[in-house]
Amino acid sequence: MSSTIAFAYPATRHVRHHGPYGYTDYESFREWLRDEFCFRCVFCLYREQWPQPVTSFDIDHFIPVAADPAGQCCYDNLLYACSRCNSVKNDKLAIPSPEDVALSDCLRVQSDGTIEALNDSGMLLIRLLKLDHPKLVRTRKLILETLQVLEGTAPLTYIEWMRFPDELPDLSRKHASGNSRPLGIQQSWLVRKSRGELPEIY
Repeated sequence: MSSTIAFAYPATRHVRHHGPYGYTDYESFREWLRDEFCFRCVFCLYREQWPQPVTSFDIDHFIPVAADPAGQCCYDNLLYACSRCNSVKNDKLAIPSPEDVALSDCLRVQSDGTIEALNDSGMLLIRLLKLDHPKLVRTRKLILETLQVLEGTAPLTYIEWMRFPDELPDLSRKHASGNSRPLGIQQSWLVRKSRGELPEIY
């Protein structure tokens, strides 16, 4: 176990597992997106399990509705983001997509909570999303320090911070008109749990 995985960005480009369509309200995609993006903000990696309620996570339109109204209820245009990152991103268009770049090639979080750009995409992400804002740096530092202490002195509490949520969505019960990637349900975290494949931490 290591506290460093808390802010480790994905090593590969994100490939969508799910493809629900037919909803007329983009909020109907929430449970799909929670599962798709591992119950954390795609931009800053803040997790639902940490001190913040699920309602503090938003559905982000990667291409803003103002620029493409047709994308309002298009699943492939939707991301799962914390309210802070969603608000800062707003209608910005120049932000690199996690489906086009491996974010671990772009960003690295240091043990003191600071964030380092590894390439031009990383510099854009930091500048446009203000990922180096002092408050965000302090939050990351506090979380990393807390996890480091818990890992050494209270491993069960450490696991509580780093595990999946108790209530994993049952996507087989979601009533979308259709699903362009139906096999993705078999890779959902609830189904993996039923097969004994859910990691203890992530």
